[in-house]
Amino acid sequence: MLYKWSNGLLLYQAQPSFIYLRKDLSTWLFMQTGLHEWLLNNKQGWLLFDVLFYAMPIIYFLINEFKKRFASTAGIIMLIVNFCYIQCYTLYPINSIEAQIAWMLFPILFIAQKEKTFVLLFEGLRYFFLFFFASAAAWKIAQGGIFNINQMSGVLLFQHNQLLTNSPGYWQTNMLYYLIQHPVLSYCIYLSATILEASFIIGFFTKKFDGLFVWFFIVFLIADYLIMRIPYFEVSALLLTLILKSPEINNVDSRLLKTYKQRS
Repeated sequence: MLYKWSNGLLLYQAQPSFIYLRKDLSTWLFMQTGLHEWLLNNKQGWLLFDVLFYAMPIIYFLINEFKKRFASTAGIIMLIVNFCYIQCYTLYPINSIEAQIAWMLFPILFIAQKEKTFVLLFEGLRYFFLFFFASAAAWKIAQGGIFNINQMSGVLLFQHNQLLTNSPGYWQTNMLYYLIQHPVLSYCIYLSATILEASFIIGFFTKKFDGLFVWFFIVFLIADYLIMRIPYFEVSALLLTLILKSPEINNVDSRLLKTYKQRS
């Protein structure tokens, strides 16, 4: 929140006045509510949405701490609030929905009332995180970019055309100029990123390398911000699915069965 506030990226700071339509069925269905249109040029609505969105984790924490029986309901409300906010936030040309995916999915965990349900959801988020990266590599291969040595130079030229034009003396501009003018070097970076993303496929078969994937992701975050100027930092919440180890399903089943027998 502080990062977005300092960069003028909160909804009330961005002051959206037009919509960027995504090719996404769930987004089209959401647009039927008209909520995104109600927020256009609505100063009170922007501030209300910002406050509600960033207050929900605190609200959930307090409810879970003092009124635990309502925690699951609070989790559902948080999931709905996050979904609506992110749909609106990314319909305006402020940020991409991919960068907000952790906000949208993580509240699913807070809905669980049983340990086994929590474990299943936690594992599901881990597999989604792995898919998030592996599919990016598959997309590069399917689109043929990996077979074009000038691909990365072209991407940089298109991605940073305004920076290259408006800030010619900036250190990042000089770095990007160098990469554009040396397509072999920029392609090596592109190829390395593809291999890094593709390596997450291994996580579907074993958890032994989860610690390594954490470092891969951190390297990817830093490189993506420095080279592509894309702040994917908010996705880092999904790193918890690699760092924290949830109980095995079999162990949960055996504990639940033991508890049941004791109660019987």
